[in-house]
Amino acid sequence: MKRYIGHQDEPLAETGKEQAFRLAEALSREKIDFVVTSDLKRAVQTARPFLEKHPEIPVAVTPALRECSFGIWEGKTYQEAEKLANDAWWDWIRDPVRFAPPKGESLMDLHQRMQRFLRELEQNRSGDTVAVFTHGGPIRWFFAYHVYQCRDDFWKPSIGHGEGWVAEKKEAGWIISRSLFQKGDF
Repeated sequence: MKRYIGHQDEPLAETGKEQAFRLAEALSREKIDFVVTSDLKRAVQTARPFLEKHPEIPVAVTPALRECSFGIWEGKTYQEAEKLANDAWWDWIRDPVRFAPPKGESLMDLHQRMQRFLRELEQNRSGDTVAVFTHGGPIRWFFAYHVYQCRDDFWKPSIGHGEGWVAEKKEAGWIISRSLFQKGDF
């Protein structure tokens, strides 16, 4: 049953560890200058196999890359969250950009946090190839706002655990130049 994990500091399951090793192999074929990862265990553990293969690559760990906070819904199933805060849950389901889970973040909060992160990364690492280890919400945000350039496309990409893409900044904006995996690799 699906649960809201958000800022809970859950470790990777065994499947996640296997996916992290496959991602490290695929990422090792790229020229990486810098690594930045969310400070949550599951992101750090996903980055670890790659960093162990490439200890010379500098790394930064930041809470800016955390998943969206689901507040009092964290650890709860979708059904439990709905029962816990019915009106707030339905407001958030209808308009997650404006509404937040109780004591959590709206997608606008996530947007503002991620915009600050990306601006800082572009200023400080311009010209570098950066591997970013984060979560589904920040990845969806990047696709919606910077690849599709439409916030309504937040739910459009299918984001699987342990997946990786190569994003490049062009004059017209960001593009996804390729996936690090072919369909069926997972």
